[in-house]
Amino acid sequence: MPDAAPLTTEQPMQTRAASVRAASANDDTRTVEMVASTGAAARRHVWQGWDIVEVDEELEISGGAIRMERLASGAAPLLQAHRHRELTDQIGVIERARVEAGQLVVTARFSRREDADAIWRDVADGIIRSVSVGYVVHEAEITERRGQRPLYRAIDWEPMEVSLVSVSADPGAQVRSATPDTRTYPLRLRGAHLRERGAMPDNAPTDPAPTPDLPTVAPPPPTPVDEVVLRQAAAQAERQRIADIEACARITGYPEIERRGLIDNGTALEEARTTMINWAAAQDQGTPTRSHLPVQVETDEVEKWTRGAANAILQRAGVARVVAQHEPTAADLDPGEMRGSRILDLARDCLERSSIRARGLSQRETIARALSLRSGPHQTTSDFAVLLENTMHRVLQAAYATTPDTWSRFCDTGSVTDFKPSNRYRMGVFGKLDKLNEEGEFKNKPILDAEKELLRAATIGNIIALSREAMINDDLGAFNRMAMQLGRAARLSVEIDVYALFALNGGNGPTMSDGKALFHADHNNIAAPVGAPTVDTFEGARLTMATQRDPWDNDYLDLRPSIWVGPIGLGGDARVVNDAQYDPDTANKLQKPNKVRGLFQDIVDTPRLSGTPWYGFANPAVAPAIEVAFLEGEAAPYLESRDGWRTDGVEWKVRFDYGVAAIDFRPVVRNAGA
Repeated sequence: MPDAAPLTTEQPMQTRAASVRAASANDDTRTVEMVASTGAAARRHVWQGWDIVEVDEELEISGGAIRMERLASGAAPLLQAHRHRELTDQIGVIERARVEAGQLVVTARFSRREDADAIWRDVADGIIRSVSVGYVVHEAEITERRGQRPLYRAIDWEPMEVSLVSVSADPGAQVRSATPDTRTYPLRLRGAHLRERGAMPDNAPTDPAPTPDLPTVAPPPPTPVDEVVLRQAAAQAERQRIADIEACARITGYPEIERRGLIDNGTALEEARTTMINWAAAQDQGTPTRSHLPVQVETDEVEKWTRGAANAILQRAGVARVVAQHEPTAADLDPGEMRGSRILDLARDCLERSSIRARGLSQRETIARALSLRSGPHQTTSDFAVLLENTMHRVLQAAYATTPDTWSRFCDTGSVTDFKPSNRYRMGVFGKLDKLNEEGEFKNKPILDAEKELLRAATIGNIIALSREAMINDDLGAFNRMAMQLGRAARLSVEIDVYALFALNGGNGPTMSDGKALFHADHNNIAAPVGAPTVDTFEGARLTMATQRDPWDNDYLDLRPSIWVGPIGLGGDARVVNDAQYDPDTANKLQKPNKVRGLFQDIVDTPRLSGTPWYGFANPAVAPAIEVAFLEGEAAPYLESRDGWRTDGVEWKVRFDYGVAAIDFRPVVRNAGA
């Protein structure tokens, strides 16, 4: 029979017995492994339809069934016998969790407080071995079994906390806590028998709204249930009311005496909550209640360690200043407690944090095991190999970003989605609009085909290797400087490729789609008079560009040169001509104003251009002549790593994908110079 639609109800947090792996105790890190659950069936009472029934509960132990986020984040507490009223009830945290051979295994780290020392010693000595895990079931499947209790299989459940207990129960039996969590949690039940059930009774801890495909019939008389179970349900409801009132009182700062009165008088939760909120609203706004106090969020311990370790690597390599220039929002590069740590120290720390004993391992073994470490199904930022890769990537990106260039001042920046040739279209203009004829009809305006140029991206890159000997010798400085040089080389590669276009076809630039060089008489972009930077040659460049017409020859584009580009030896003369108030080429300089003063907004001179030719470019944001396009818009190189195959260590591959092309001849002019 197919399953019915799920029924949503409310259930409290449950607990189960588990065990401690005392042999895994580590005195240095105060960590120990625990088998939190094997998923074995346990007997318990649950609401099912109209009744409270006895079922066998079974937990599915798999990565898809267990919500691991709370345990894996380090936020789940390690408690004493499920007590959570006082701060001292928490004696540690659960640092990580994993599914191993059909078991849920967690790693607990004990507090270094004095009151937790005795408990830690008993755990490490194997005296305290019993563990109870608190969990919440979010979704379960119910299977009816003839002659047996129904099987209640949790297919979506979440561990909430782990507690040490003094009395062990059968691993398959349920263990109730001394002071249980009184909250309730939504639960979806799936099972064919639910088709014959109606809504939940009024006194059940559940959402009273029936699901869409459940029959809406008049409820039958309640089925008699065990009196003890009913008393337990009533007691739990009362504990829930008290806990919610106390929680609201803590938030609003409601007085202790009046709060106790609400509890003792049996005031309903909604009425009590309204009373406390109204009281808080009536208080003097100048006196903050607890709800107005600032909340300080502590940095996650794993994140803090990862940041400190990365900063320690940057500081020892001497590249922290370059990274700080690139990451102004992360200006704090203080390693903190990781200051002075060698690379070998960080490798050992990574192993110890993953409950792998590094004591007794040789230096080479420590590095090898740290490089292959995975703290979960996927490597995380605190794993040694990822820590190194992320740090090297930061150095690479910082070096790329802080390396000066000139191409970005006169070229456009674009994006391509793959390595196939990409079209760059140049549309024309319509010219003036046509007048209406006598009948008042509008004429059709023909749209001609646009011109296009092709741009193709390619990949450049190199591999750098870091041997285990270099790690043992703590020689990360040389490696980081190598990564920095590769980052600078990536940016200079674009610079070199852009200026290489100018030298093609004997200095006339790349061949365009019409089969002619970028600078050609037919393109009307060769300026006259020919000569070095002067008022007259600048004016000639301005007039040449201004007379360019659109691809359809409908109208003038009316462009102006905005950026001067030329050899390093002509840059000084270009600045003098461009900035002079009076014409520097006339005999009486105080009588004739400089007619091209401020024509160029930027003067770019570079040793990558030789000879006497110089160029005038229009503003690339208005009319680009050359485009540099990056794959998927990633305008920076990136790093990939793997364990060394050719070398005994780690290899990092630096990859950079981009393309350079001239896309229009109209926004640029060339003067051959003197």
